[in-house]
Amino acid sequence: MTVNPELFAEVDKLFEAYDKPDVPGCALAIIHEGEIIYKRGYGLANLEYDIAITPSTVFDIGSVSKQFTAACALLLEFQGKLKLEDDIHAYLPELNYKQPITLSNLIHHTSGTPDYLALMSFAGLPFYNDYPEARLLELIATQPLTFTPGKAHSYSNSGYFLLAEIIARVSAKSLNEFATEHIFKPLGMNSTQFYDDHTRLIKNRAMAYTPTDTGFVLEHYKLDVVGDGAVHTTVEDLFLWDQNFYSNKLAGGKGFIDKLLTPGKLTSGKSTGYAFGLGISTYRGQPLTAHAGG
Repeated sequence: MTVNPELFAEVDKLFEAYDKPDVPGCALAIIHEGEIIYKRGYGLANLEYDIAITPSTVFDIGSVSKQFTAACALLLEFQGKLKLEDDIHAYLPELNYKQPITLSNLIHHTSGTPDYLALMSFAGLPFYNDYPEARLLELIATQPLTFTPGKAHSYSNSGYFLLAEIIARVSAKSLNEFATEHIFKPLGMNSTQFYDDHTRLIKNRAMAYTPTDTGFVLEHYKLDVVGDGAVHTTVEDLFLWDQNFYSNKLAGGKGFIDKLLTPGKLTSGKSTGYAFGLGISTYRGQPLTAHAGG
């Protein structure tokens, strides 16, 4: 299709603060009618080597990763290997909560499990150490639920960490292995992975920086826990994932996509507005599907 290039100049103006040769920046892709009509990078992926960001630059997308974890759980249900209304204690017996908690509770943030990142902070555990999953499971299990499962909605990274553990136990594969086999490879997302080993090299990766009064400092995040985050990907790969919502190439056909976009409900019947790792709302009268990632 033909698009007025002046529109892209207007887009570039929005990113002027990052479109410089000495600052970390970002990448974007604009999709229209199933095609990327504009893509580019702004700023640097690596300040030490002056490496510019391009549409092929790999970023850690933080909690935007949650939709992939939720999709893996749903694929296992379509494969008949679990049910999302199963009690998680059947898969994680070390969690001795007296109340039943379903996988759906984990997905929709209605489980009441305390956020493990907050618990780590309370315990004085820095995020740059490498903790075995069993240590974090123990940390979560020692704390009471913050509410009766299904009664409320409260965002918790623990739900997706626990979901990743269940996926690994049911599939007998790591979350990264399962997601690569059943999502990333089938969709051609060849630059995408769950980064579950912080010593593994990633080609074309953007480094992370924090601004200070005297310039930028490097942020080297070593917590390689997956499920609630840790997907590394590109805007070009995310385009392929986006397109799959319109024409699903994975198991389950249209039913799989419909389920991914269906918000959970509380026991009261009220919608949480949160589907499978995706927030469902409207913006200026238009439907909006979104998720932030830090």
